[in-house]
Amino acid sequence: MDDLNEIRWNAVRSRDAAMTGCFVYAVRTTGVYCRPGCGARHPLRANVEFFSTNGDALAAGYRACARCRPDEVRRVDRTTDAVIATCREIERTRGGIEVGALAGQLGYSEGHLRRRFRAVVGVSLASYVREYQSDRVRETLRSGVSVTDAVFDAGYRSVSAFYERAAPRLGMTPARYRDGARGELIRYTSVETPVGIVLAASTDRGVCSIRIGRDEEVLTQDLHKEFPGALIERDDEGLSDVALILAGAIHGDADAGALPLDLAGTAFQIRVWEALRTIPAGETRTYSDVANQIGSPRAVRAVASACAANSVALAVPCHRVIRRDGSLGGYRWGLPVKEALLLAEGNHHDAARLS
Repeated sequence: MDDLNEIRWNAVRSRDAAMTGCFVYAVRTTGVYCRPGCGARHPLRANVEFFSTNGDALAAGYRACARCRPDEVRRVDRTTDAVIATCREIERTRGGIEVGALAGQLGYSEGHLRRRFRAVVGVSLASYVREYQSDRVRETLRSGVSVTDAVFDAGYRSVSAFYERAAPRLGMTPARYRDGARGELIRYTSVETPVGIVLAASTDRGVCSIRIGRDEEVLTQDLHKEFPGALIERDDEGLSDVALILAGAIHGDADAGALPLDLAGTAFQIRVWEALRTIPAGETRTYSDVANQIGSPRAVRAVASACAANSVALAVPCHRVIRRDGSLGGYRWGLPVKEALLLAEGNHHDAARLS
């Protein structure tokens, strides 16, 4: 449920009290769990884990925060209370929720409940169900149980239903996810460009990593860290077409979006990345624009996080996303690289328009 957790983390960072009751977060270094609106100093993201309920956090060994007192009942508005009840029902039924019937019990139409759910939680009700089930499969697989047992425990009615709906989000088959994707063959190449060395790696299905930097040895080491269980080998000849396209993309006169990709991402990240690939070269969008495009206008910070998590620079053009005030914002490979890419694309676009 990585994309939902990004939304939750953004709620923690902004102390969004409106999400109180939807989840709690726990801090490993302090051993306490808190409401999303807690006024305590923000912990490091790496030390945080999320739980649907106080009981889940208590069962994991955490205690209630003495500052925000998440164990005390707080009043919320009626529609938020309905959304919280819906989350609990999804978890109770392992995703087998009857939305229409539940909406009627809560005094709403199904359509209204779905709209309020998206507004409060940040993702659609259907996405929440899919991500809850997918996340449960991931966690169960890590414990070493069989794929079949993990799939049925998560609420899927058949193994085929899991493969159709959730397996693509794992970026690999469930069994290979469980064993760390050992044995995957990944080939890579590199090309020198005006903004630095561009290193691209690919599986048989498509490009899985594009990195930009000044030190090729560091880029190669990082590739091995990214895919520690894979067999990685250099293949300049076999990937010469990829190198040519990326070199052209740096100059603004080639479309790296045409490259086939093999990405492992959450449902939310993939939605963001797909939206980014629709931005024409020579144009930019704001993080708010992208959030609106994917139907999650409140998820601006989560969109920024998805951009930062993009592992295929140029092919998923996160460099074309800027802040609302026109400033560049962040970029994984450095702001000078982002500025150079936008300048090259803008110049090529202007030249093409005048020709």
